[in-house]
Amino acid sequence: MTSGIEILPADGLVTFFVIPAGAGATVPSEEARPTSEIIPVSFVGGAAAVQAINANGDSRIYYQDYDNSIQEIAVNGPLTTGRSTGSSLRVPANEVLAGTPIAATTIAGNDLQQIHVYFLSPDYVLSEYAFGGGIWQGGPNCTDCLTANGLVVQRGSEVLYALGSLQAPSGTAFVRVGFVSAGAPSTLSEAVWSPGVDWQVAQLN
Repeated sequence: MTSGIEILPADGLVTFFVIPAGAGATVPSEEARPTSEIIPVSFVGGAAAVQAINANGDSRIYYQDYDNSIQEIAVNGPLTTGRSTGSSLRVPANEVLAGTPIAATTIAGNDLQQIHVYFLSPDYVLSEYAFGGGIWQGGPNCTDCLTANGLVVQRGSEVLYALGSLQAPSGTAFVRVGFVSAGAPSTLSEAVWSPGVDWQVAQLN
């Protein structure tokens, strides 16, 4: 069996589907699809994903649902060979700006044991949910999250990226989150984190 993804821009519906082996690379007609294996996904705006560095390419996809919440889809490899293994609510709707950009990264890529997801709150605060030690943490009261720094993003900006690495100059893990700050709207800002060091913010120069 092989899998694929179809985007229907008219109504914002993403459909994951499975094609029987030998069906070829073309998208089958609606009548030819095994409807029992179609997984519809309603989304608003963009999406972000992380992938494990392993033989399967296990992945997690993050997107904003129509109710404004951020959802996670677990996929056990590329859609050409893998399939969805489940979905979960990751960020409650009341914590997310409608149409927020989303960014995600991992700094333990072999097994997805540490994942960071970034988005904007309804008040345009740069916010984070993070997975580590087997649990997710986040929300306005998360003192370990980027959210606690109260970084306000320029209204209307869609710039948001996240980079993670185990090969920082100091030899420790680190995360970089890029955005356009309301306090410096004419340039790019980055928030940088590493273990034992508070988030630091700097502008492009």
